[in-house]
Amino acid sequence: MPQLDEHYLVITALGADRPGIVNTITRHVSSCGCNIEDSRLAMFGEEFTFIMLLSGSWNAITLLESTLPQKGPNLIC
Repeated sequence: MPQLDEHYLVITALGADRPGIVNTITRHVSSCGCNIEDSRLAMFGEEFTFIMLLSGSWNAITLLESTLPQKGPNLIC
């Protein structure tokens, strides 16, 4: 049963595949205090794509939303 103070966020990404990309993203999600409730990962040719359902407190979700765009350039090889 979901907790009353639990909030949710869905994130998606598409880009060139490289070793460690999932680790980088999941570590950032965790460091912000969010949990991965569900995820789907796929390869389309040489492109990597994922969708993740995340949960966390309002503060954790807000922190992730504000810092995730800054992570984008670090994910490019």
